[in-house]
Amino acid sequence: MQTLRLSQLVLAVSPELYELLTEAELDASVLVHGELSNINRDDISRIVAQTIAYHHGDKWYH
Repeated sequence: MQTLRLSQLVLAVSPELYELLTEAELDASVLVHGELSNINRDDISRIVAQTIAYHHGDKWYH
């Protein structure tokens, strides 16, 4: 088990997502169970979605 910044995970698994995230999202800490090499694109997509939801809370956009 290890704690990494989201930016590290994104760059390792799906670097094309990096530019889509805010600095606060990229700086978020993520707890990784198991090996980093076992994280796939589906996993990183879920992690990114949860991080975005956390940082945007209940904000509604029109």
